[in-house]
Amino acid sequence: MAASGIAAGAIAVADIANRCGYPNAIGLDMGGTSTDISLVYDGEIRTTKQWQVEYGFPISFPSIEVLTIGAGGGSLAWIDEAGSLRNGPTSAGADPGPACYGWGGVEPTNTDANLALGRLGSSLIGGALNLDVDAAEKAIRRVVADRLEVDTDTAASNIIQVANANMADAVRLLSIRRGYDPRDFVLVVCGGAGALHGAALAKELNIPTVVVPPHPGITSAQGCLLVDIRHDLSAMFQGLVTEIDTAALEREFVRLEREGLERLEHEGVPADRMVLDRSISMRYSGQWRSLTVSATAGPGFLTEAVERFHEEHERDYSFRRDDTPVEIYQIGLRAIGTTPKPQFPRESVPFTETPVVTAHRSVYFDELGRRVEAPVYNRDDLRFGTEIEGPAIISQLDSTTVVLPGTTAVIDEWANIRINILQEIK
Repeated sequence: MAASGIAAGAIAVADIANRCGYPNAIGLDMGGTSTDISLVYDGEIRTTKQWQVEYGFPISFPSIEVLTIGAGGGSLAWIDEAGSLRNGPTSAGADPGPACYGWGGVEPTNTDANLALGRLGSSLIGGALNLDVDAAEKAIRRVVADRLEVDTDTAASNIIQVANANMADAVRLLSIRRGYDPRDFVLVVCGGAGALHGAALAKELNIPTVVVPPHPGITSAQGCLLVDIRHDLSAMFQGLVTEIDTAALEREFVRLEREGLERLEHEGVPADRMVLDRSISMRYSGQWRSLTVSATAGPGFLTEAVERFHEEHERDYSFRRDDTPVEIYQIGLRAIGTTPKPQFPRESVPFTETPVVTAHRSVYFDELGRRVEAPVYNRDDLRFGTEIEGPAIISQLDSTTVVLPGTTAVIDEWANIRINILQEIK
């Protein structure tokens, strides 16, 4: 209830990546006021027991781990007292909104910068909202360009670069800081603004592939259709691995499993849709910080869990101590009732016709340091097998995708746009 939409977006990211054959994925859900970043490793979404909601109220039950920062389409660009360009976390919000909306906003936002650079068209939502390019450029000149003594294109580009840097730092916190190499992941971008920034972020982080789902703006809603019933149960069980009674440990797991099955039965989950996953929280003796690792049932499960703990500890903290006694702190159980999932359409025959260019637009690209006449495509016209060489813009009702120079966009069998990030710009 505290963060259901955010968690649903992360669940959808995991499903999209799985269907595309990627076990490791970083989710970037960028909307109007914020960006939510999640991480999927080996098919599992990272969870946490230590998180908080606004004003520091702690929540200590298991939840999907999502890092949220103030970077969205409405995030304001501003100059601090030292004369440095900043971006967010303050947002123009829905009212008055970006300057280009014409609803009273006069401060430049990321949306204004993207519009001024030509990456956004002159209208959104299929023409339901017309955008004022002159108002966007005026706001950028007044607040940023004049103070930094640069032209409007440079100022707008710098605004986007600062926003991208903020998001890249957040991705690093959730990946590199935890021992994960972004080069081993795919970047799944969603939300109304994610596809505008996805390719640039992937280049910054050396992520080889960006996936843009068919309808980025409704990814969180899609995730709500993929949620399983889940109960997280736990029990304290402390002692050194070398000294504990394994029979007593097994009895405690069985007790939790019995309770989990009872809860699922009470909710009407059929037996063939029940899944029980064990876990053990461990730590090196003398430490207060613990790590939770999966545990299988059967002989030798404790030895396997200890080895898994050493591996996880080395990845998270860059060291392991095999000769140090390991202590069990807590055991846990996930009782999952799998729910029927929606079936997504999948193409089987590649489309061979050349896609139609609906327009050309003057777009500024940092990689080129200038504007070029980039082709604009309607996403509804793109089919499985279509390839588009950057630079290009792909427009649709709920989002806009920027295909950078030196990258290639391919439509896969699930109607996703997969942008392959190349190292050289021709």
